[in-house]
Amino acid sequence: MASFARFLLIATSLAIMLFINPCAAKSRPLVTYADINTICSKTDDQSFCSRVLTNPSLHPYETNLYGLAKISINLALTAAYDTQQAISPLLNQAKNYKEREAYTLCSNNYKEASASVRNANRLLAKHDYRGVRVSALSGVEEAKDCESHAKINPNSPLVQKNGDFKNYCNILWVISNRLVEYY
Repeated sequence: MASFARFLLIATSLAIMLFINPCAAKSRPLVTYADINTICSKTDDQSFCSRVLTNPSLHPYETNLYGLAKISINLALTAAYDTQQAISPLLNQAKNYKEREAYTLCSNNYKEASASVRNANRLLAKHDYRGVRVSALSGVEEAKDCESHAKINPNSPLVQKNGDFKNYCNILWVISNRLVEYY
């Protein structure tokens, strides 16, 4: 009789835990090669996405979609910081007021872009995947605004850095869409 009471207590506790936290009821499978192919097929730069998400140093196959979103956020934050650092010398080397103003606006865009990605990280922790999606798009828009303000010289390292940041945010956007679908 004591074992039945213990079983009933454990079963009731488990049911209550799953009722209170329904996320605990869903298993979150590890990301597969097919998942990465599907994600990358929906990005603007599929080859960039594939290179990033299949990079063995990131251990993409040892995590779930949530973990993949975290990886994308960390890469986007690093790219935003690197881009911000690349803008500073350009600002100092500006030849005239108009150029200086363009790089100042671009720098402000990247401050906002970084804030958007940090917000995506906060929203991801709350499992607000729709909010993550909006924040990822906001990051892309800030990078596009930087491009339009600065009219970047095609030979500038800023072009590559800006493009990488947009690609990381685009990957995050696609992953957040999948998170919305599944969870």
